[in-house]
Parts: sequence; C-alpha cells; structure tokens
Amino acid sequence: MTTPTPTQLAVAELLRQVTGEDAEWLAGIGPATRLDGDLFLDSIELAALGERLAAQFGPGVDLAGWVSGLELEALLTLSVADVASYVDASGGAP
Repeated sequence: MTTPTPTQLAVAELLRQVTGEDAEWLAGIGPATRLDGDLFLDSIELAALGERLAAQFGPGVDLAGWVSGLELEALLTLSVADVASYVDASGGAP
C-alpha cells in the first residue's frame, strides 16, 4: 500500500466533510477509493466537494469543469488519487 500524498489526504478529508462521516470512516479512504463505485457520491456531494476544493486550493481548481470533460468510464472510476492529481496539476497546494 502506498502512502497517500498531502493532497490525497486533503481530498479525503474534504470528502469526509461533504458526506458527514466520522474519523473512523476516513481511515478507510485511500488513493484508490472511487467516488462513485465505492463512496456512491451523488451530484450534490460532488458539487459540494468542488466548492470545498476551490475554497481550500484556489479558484483555479474547477472540479465541475474538469469532470464535465471526462468520458463516462473515467467518471465511474474517478478516485481520490485522480482528484488529487487534478488539484496538483491545477496549481493547488494543501
């Protein structure tokens, strides 16, 4: 198992906040955790995650804009690591 990056940890924490889960739940979230397939994140939670990402990492992080350009298969397999990589590529810093 790989050690999560600081951005992956930050994304996981924001997911915890968005879903209203507790610290025990957070311990089960890793880089490979899929937003749809594992967490069953709905569109409202995804939008809330996008808002929190922009607030924490800056307005250059536009999750909604990024995911709107993804193919269906990529959306279904979107993971914590994928979101963290997008944040890092957008210039966000934890």
